Amino acid sequence: MEQANPSLAEATDRSGTASRDAQEPTARFGTGNLVVLSAGDGRAQQQGREAETSMAERWPGLLERVQGAARHIRDVEDRAQEQELHVQELLEQMRVDMDAARARVQAAEQQTRDVHAQATRMIQAAEERADAAEQMLQRIADTIEAEFTVRPGHQAGEAPGARGRSSAA
Repeated sequence: MEQANPSLAEATDRSGTASRDAQEPTARFGTGNLVVLSAGDGRAQQQGREAETSMAERWPGLLERVQGAARHIRDVEDRAQEQELHVQELLEQMRVDMDAARARVQAAEQQTRDVHAQATRMIQAAEERADAAEQMLQRIADTIEAEFTVRPGHQAGEAPGARGRSSAA
C-alpha cells in the first residue's frame, strides 16, 4: 500500500508540476522529482526566442522606416507650405496687376469721355461758324441783289431818275 501512496503522490506532483511548467517555460524541481520538458515545449520556447530575436533584429529597421516616413512627411509639408506661399504671392501679384489694369481702363475711359466731349465742342463750334458764315453769305447775297439788280426801264450803273433828266434838258 505504501507503494500505491508514493505513486499517487508522484502522479499528483507530476500533474501539478506539468501544469505549472506549461505556464512557465523553465524546468522546476519539485519534491525530489525532476520534470523534463518535452520536445514540443522546447520548440515553442525556441520559436518564442526566435520571434524575440527576429523582433529585436527588426526594431532598428522599423525605427529607420518610421524615421524615413516622418522625414518624408516633413518634406511634403515643407513643399506644401512653399507652394502655398508661392500661390499667395501669385494671388497678391494678380490683385496688384488687376488693380493696375482697372486703373488703366478707368483712365482710358476718362480719356475717351474727354476726347468725345472735346470733339462734340469742336463740332458744335464748327457748326456755329458754318451757320454764321451762311448768314453772312446770305446778307452779302441780299445786299448784292438789292444794290445791283436791274430794274425795268433802268440800265445797269445808271441812277434811278437820271434818264428822265437828260431827256428834259
